[in-house]
Amino acid sequence: MKNKKLLTAFWLIIGLFLFFQRTVLAQQQDVPEPVFMNFSIQPLYVPTYHGRDPLIPLDNLERTPDISITELDYHGVINIGGIPMALFTWQGNPMIEYTLKYRKLYSGGETEVDGVIGDISNSEVVLIQGEQKIAYPRK
Repeated sequence: MKNKKLLTAFWLIIGLFLFFQRTVLAQQQDVPEPVFMNFSIQPLYVPTYHGRDPLIPLDNLERTPDISITELDYHGVINIGGIPMALFTWQGNPMIEYTLKYRKLYSGGETEVDGVIGDISNSEVVLIQGEQKIAYPRK
């Protein structure tokens, strides 16, 4: 009886092994890898144009242009927080704005224009650059 149980267990293990081998291992198939005999590796694209990089800003845009006070158009005086500011634009391009505040002329509101000073009084706005002096009647 003991041998019969042992023999049955042995055949059961062999049957399970054969079943496992046929179902699980038979599902794995050998897939041949593609052969790249005529495959060439291309280098990265290298542009032939060696001009300026358009994503790097031009450094000369941040510099204050050399202007003369005779090239400025006066527009008036405004008071912001009790501080008087005179507004000017450049005759060459009216989009370029200048502001006179604290006796200094600023380009774009932040960059100080070297060599130009001024004064805002109740009756006039005065700009001085070197030996030139221009007085505008206050609007």
